[in-house]
Amino acid sequence: MPARDRSATDGGDVAEAGDGDRSTPSVWENVALSDGTSVLVRSVEPGDAEELAAGYQSLSESSAYQRFFTVLPQLSPQQLRFFTQVDHRDHEALGAVAPETGQGVGIARFIRSDTDPASAELAIAVADDWQRRGVGFQLLRLLLTRARQEDVTTISAEVLTENSALLRLLRHFGSVHTEVSGTTTTATLRLPSNPDIER
Repeated sequence: MPARDRSATDGGDVAEAGDGDRSTPSVWENVALSDGTSVLVRSVEPGDAEELAAGYQSLSESSAYQRFFTVLPQLSPQQLRFFTQVDHRDHEALGAVAPETGQGVGIARFIRSDTDPASAELAIAVADDWQRRGVGFQLLRLLLTRARQEDVTTISAEVLTENSALLRLLRHFGSVHTEVSGTTTTATLRLPSNPDIER
């Protein structure tokens, strides 16, 4: 399990939305996928907990393991709160939704480092039926744009070394430094000044 996800299992504090100084940022964008279909990418909110729980249940064991490094029977109430009650500044989460059904088909997030405010850790998951269609690319494109808006300049992701798809996805956005440790790889991306690139 990626390190920052462990805080979702131990009853850790949930960030409050907004800091009182600025309006809470929001993402709401219809994007075209590589096969011509479209999805809505929007900010994750607390009301998405039930959909997130259902989305996890629909993942194959392989996809669940790639995301959490384990296969959980279900997401706990504490995890669902942590994953959906985000402040959109130090912890940002974007979801991709199929417009016709309202079904969540992917989610991506960054969590700012406690020790380096310019760095954050990335996690991303896409429903099996929607993989290899560009959902991950569009989620990451918009998430990296949000990261730059929040003064994050370096994104890292701890991935299974066999997860070449995520490593290729990151390389769409710049040079990726990798460090392999057994079955996992830490991939670090220095964010371009404008991540909002076209495929």
